[in-house]
Amino acid sequence: MDLDAIQSEADEIASMMVQKQDEDLPQYKRIEENTNQRRLSFRHNLQKNIIKISDPVQGHKIKEEEHAFLHIPYYDLILEKRLGQGEVTDVFHGRWISRDHEVAIKVIRIQYLNEKVKSELVNEISMMYHIRYEHILNIFGACMEPNKYALIVEYMSLGSLYDVLKQKKIQLTWPDRWSIANQMIKGINYLHKLSRPIIHRDIKSHNILMTNNSNGFLVKVADFGLAKIKQETSRRSSYDSSVGTLQWKAPELLKMEEHTEASDVYALGIVLWELATECEPYEKIDDSKIRASVLRGYRLKIPPNVPTSFRELILKAWAHESATRPTCQQLLTLMKDTSSELDTAIIEK
Repeated sequence: MDLDAIQSEADEIASMMVQKQDEDLPQYKRIEENTNQRRLSFRHNLQKNIIKISDPVQGHKIKEEEHAFLHIPYYDLILEKRLGQGEVTDVFHGRWISRDHEVAIKVIRIQYLNEKVKSELVNEISMMYHIRYEHILNIFGACMEPNKYALIVEYMSLGSLYDVLKQKKIQLTWPDRWSIANQMIKGINYLHKLSRPIIHRDIKSHNILMTNNSNGFLVKVADFGLAKIKQETSRRSSYDSSVGTLQWKAPELLKMEEHTEASDVYALGIVLWELATECEPYEKIDDSKIRASVLRGYRLKIPPNVPTSFRELILKAWAHESATRPTCQQLLTLMKDTSSELDTAIIEK
């Protein structure tokens, strides 16, 4: 069969591929869902392979994009359970079929991207894909198909730090909290210390992910990058990107100044407070009052049961003047040098 014949029968071939996948993988109970989307995915990838052979110019462009990161077709994914919603993504627990691997799938809510925005997205995903560090969430690859854009990342079984603290199913000791704090600061420090430093810009407990390991908990930082998609989401809708994140914003950001490493450190200070108190910052306080309070230099109350060493971390991180805040590296040094009283204390309920 020649390429023209394959092209003309692409729909029929794609439907046959869907049927064969259903027959070959009966163990995946939900594979028969989204049949039409999987057919479109097979068709798109078939046509892309034809272009790579028949059109050298377009084929070269496709190959260049594919070299940026691993492209995972939608037909190779099963979305099993909705986990939640981020600023620009809907997050699902799922499976990467060809690897038989448990993953989290972050479906970007924008369905159509023009070539400029798509190119910027490819660059951002490529940057995130090549970062490999113990306390940074691994990105396995991305799906980049018409009307279907998604990131495929490692699955963290406990969810976010926000979930762990809100659900109160796990009793965290102070040493647990010290370890969680240390790991998340290490993650942000790694981003800040890259040869081309990355400012996270959206640090909050929702973006600190956790799972169990032999030492207790493994903590990873998620949701850095995707700045262009966040801007595009804001541009296309009435969505205000500050909604849901104002509590973690440094005073200088409330004055419309640029994000810096110091504004990341301030946000870490708020997350440290969450970790110490099991409370949501500025809960049930409206945005205008939060802004006014933060700009005047007021901060959240730290309960008396919080150990001195932990209290010091919080106070230093959320200092009012950005120039007086320690770097993440300095926070880690402080933690290492501090002889803490955290060995046996348990969170008071």
